[in-house]
Amino acid sequence: MGARQRIPPCRPNSRRIAMHYSWDFAQQLPYPYEDQQVGPIYFKTPRRAQLFGVCCEGIPRQVNYLIDEADFLHKNSNTVVSLLDHFFANHGLGERHAFLTADNCVGQNKNNTVLRYLIHRTLTGLHDKIDLSFLVVGHTKFAPDGYFGLIKHRYRRSSIYTYDQLANVIENSSEKGHNVCQRYRDGGGSANFGYRDWSDWLSKHFDRLPDITKYHHFRLDGRKPGIVIAKETIDGPEERFMLLKTEFPYNADNCPPLPRLLQPSGLSPKRSWYLYDEIREHIPSAKDKDETCPRPMVPKPKK
Repeated sequence: MGARQRIPPCRPNSRRIAMHYSWDFAQQLPYPYEDQQVGPIYFKTPRRAQLFGVCCEGIPRQVNYLIDEADFLHKNSNTVVSLLDHFFANHGLGERHAFLTADNCVGQNKNNTVLRYLIHRTLTGLHDKIDLSFLVVGHTKFAPDGYFGLIKHRYRRSSIYTYDQLANVIENSSEKGHNVCQRYRDGGGSANFGYRDWSDWLSKHFDRLPDITKYHHFRLDGRKPGIVIAKETIDGPEERFMLLKTEFPYNADNCPPLPRLLQPSGLSPKRSWYLYDEIREHIPSAKDKDETCPRPMVPKPKK
């Protein structure tokens, strides 16, 4: 594969292969940012962007979702599942068997919404089998952190004033294009993906797995609808749980409706005016000023 050559997405469950994916959030990336950071801005709060990476460890390549604070929903399970759903549809390799790894953060990854979503994938033919594992307590570093490290190395040596410049830093952080930037908005300002209320929709079809936090390994198989095999340790005893409430009415030929969209709240008037009054002055270019810290269209809140 040549430098920066993009791998086209494959239709889910279309290739007789197994693939290992892992995902995580990185620390927020503030901008404007300068490698020789201006003194006064150190005590202020610049605009921020969230970074969520999904690493395909077999290529290797990591797709990094860059989301400005105005477009970010919450760091919770609905956001994680929405991003994973977009990733598999647009960046996945079409594997039949997926091995997944995530950290132990209960609010984001280790919860019933993520597990139910993966069961849903096996029931609708998007995967035949899924193995999900969580990092054991005390181990916090895995594949995504290596790619985040490349981004941070490039970031700390760059001058960044806009979202586009931040996206370019991600794209250029690896010489052979192993870091890919997935922007929330395209050049015309339209959203490339949305957030959906997966938690509410999935709860209508699946029960909760009791004491989910004590397990570290889960196995799902489309030939065993709704059954989850859970283990506390990799070589520990298996426990079987049936989470399907009733017969699932959807399959590969009858796709379920997508859950309702959830809209980000955007910047508050207070935050918008803060960026305009306190951060705009630290951006040298007038064009970049208007892109990152435009004059708000709402009245300035009274103190």
